Amino acid sequence: MRLKILYPVIDGEITGGNIIALRIIEEAIRRGCAAVVNSPTEGRFTRLLREKGVMVYNIDTRRTFRLDSALRLAGIIKKEGIGLVHSHTPLPGTVLSRLSGWIAATPVINHTHNQEFINRSPVVGMIQYLLLRFTARFFCARIIAVSGFVKEEIVKQGSPREKVTVIYNGINPDKATGSEGRDKIRAEFGLKENQRVVGEVGRLGNDKGQHILIKAAPYVLERFPEAVFMIVGEDLWKKGEYRRELEAMANELGLKGKVIFTGYRADIMDLMAAFDLFVLPSVFTEGLPVVILEAMLARKAVIAASVGGSPEIVIEGKTGTLVPSENPEKLAEAIIYHLGNPGISGRLAENGHEFVKQRFGLPRMLDETFQIYGELTVNRR
Repeated sequence: MRLKILYPVIDGEITGGNIIALRIIEEAIRRGCAAVVNSPTEGRFTRLLREKGVMVYNIDTRRTFRLDSALRLAGIIKKEGIGLVHSHTPLPGTVLSRLSGWIAATPVINHTHNQEFINRSPVVGMIQYLLLRFTARFFCARIIAVSGFVKEEIVKQGSPREKVTVIYNGINPDKATGSEGRDKIRAEFGLKENQRVVGEVGRLGNDKGQHILIKAAPYVLERFPEAVFMIVGEDLWKKGEYRRELEAMANELGLKGKVIFTGYRADIMDLMAAFDLFVLPSVFTEGLPVVILEAMLARKAVIAASVGGSPEIVIEGKTGTLVPSENPEKLAEAIIYHLGNPGISGRLAENGHEFVKQRFGLPRMLDETFQIYGELTVNRR
């Protein structure tokens, strides 16, 4: 009888964590398993899953104390004959997935894409911390952390160290595009050959630091007036309000025509090909940003804020440049240095490209994940 796996995910939109979940789901199907997904919301990601023939349920796992959601998940596990649960959710979904697995007597793997963000309320936060600690010890078979940083953070939050395995995110090494992608994007946005494109890709949100890039732009333009700043991504959480705030900020700083907001784009590697430089000035912690792997694969020099797991990919002076978080001046200095030293920037880009191909390939990530699947299912039998 083939293994059937339930994948609870964060939501219905296309995000870095959901893309990693998708690659694992695709591999599970390729290896003869069956996949079922639970997403609390609908969006591009769930539509994509359904197009691939994957069954999607919509049980709300966004609040920690929804015991009814855990019971409903357990019901799905029983109904569908699930043999393994592999969640890709933040704290509430993590706890509920563990509870549902315990209720249904089914092993649970939690794939942790970032540290768990505990509620700031002293009472609620303490209860969440205790639930995380208890369920990690007794209701969870294994935990996958996407970086060393994430592993250490969740161990501090009560996860048993012996249960946590670091499996770095992986990317398909054949994903990069060439000059045709660059030409297509530059033509679409009317960019001239001499214009230097500084790009950022990611969900629009204060934590991703788009406002830091906009504040850095005037300093860069003093030295490189031909530069433009392309911000790729959709405002998912504030439904357009944050994007309007960014647009207003750009106008107030006199950046009309210098900051391009593309909205959601599926052709990320074509956009990467059009960039001269990639930046990710995140404010809060990052687990292990897939978008940095994509930029390096596209042979783009990378500047990233030194937060979370980013320094495990962006090694200062070797594969990229690190800057302090929330510091537009330092970000501007780094951008100016790269644009003014194309030889050094190109060397870092090549180093990053080779580093990603050697250490962050998709086959490695999948093999390490399915090794854990094998261990748990063999032990269960």
